[in-house]
Amino acid sequence: MHRATALLCCLFAFAVGAAPPAATRPTLAILYFDYDQKDAELEALKKGLAQMLIADLVNHPTVTLVERARMQEIFDELKLNESKRVDPETAVKVGKILGAQYVLIGGYMITLGKMQITTRIVSVEKTLTVGAARVVGAPDSFFDLEAELVTRLTKELTEKIPPTEAAPQKATRDVPGRPAKSNLKVALGYSRALAAIDKKDKATAKKELEAVVKEQPDFVLATLDLAGMVK
Repeated sequence: MHRATALLCCLFAFAVGAAPPAATRPTLAILYFDYDQKDAELEALKKGLAQMLIADLVNHPTVTLVERARMQEIFDELKLNESKRVDPETAVKVGKILGAQYVLIGGYMITLGKMQITTRIVSVEKTLTVGAARVVGAPDSFFDLEAELVTRLTKELTEKIPPTEAAPQKATRDVPGRPAKSNLKVALGYSRALAAIDKKDKATAKKELEAVVKEQPDFVLATLDLAGMVK
């Protein structure tokens, strides 16, 4: 027994010693957004908005983004899917499980006919906000608001999480084009499709994605998800 224990310890020490150096580019997890109002339809947007930001920021030079599917696994394990709010303490916990150095948390609401989306970039290690971005506009101009938010977050990430000299070159991926026409209805349909995918309800997800693509054929992100379902 002692010899076996000693052997395991030696193997562990060898594995640690042989492991390649950790990547110098920090990892960012964009968590699902908070929504505290009573409109159940708008609540679905919390997943769609997160996925759109992940797709639009995937080529940012200073961070590596966590895939939404991986984050959903953690939300399933922690039973966070039915929660309308992810507090900073829980966000940091999720970030640690995902191996992320930063998490992006935020929320949205509609007040007096205006949609407001707020975000914070939180350091997992220090549990401190290191950056923030906020946009306000008409709900029907949702895609324009998301585009403006991407611009502001890109600036925040560049200024608050500067690239290190030792950071390796990051391979770029094609970023799905944003629809030319801003449409909250389409964004909600896409969000419902993601929720259905997470519930393993492929029939509903396919139906929602087909409606989205029919309404807005240039919504590439939805088109790719639909293509993945019909393979």
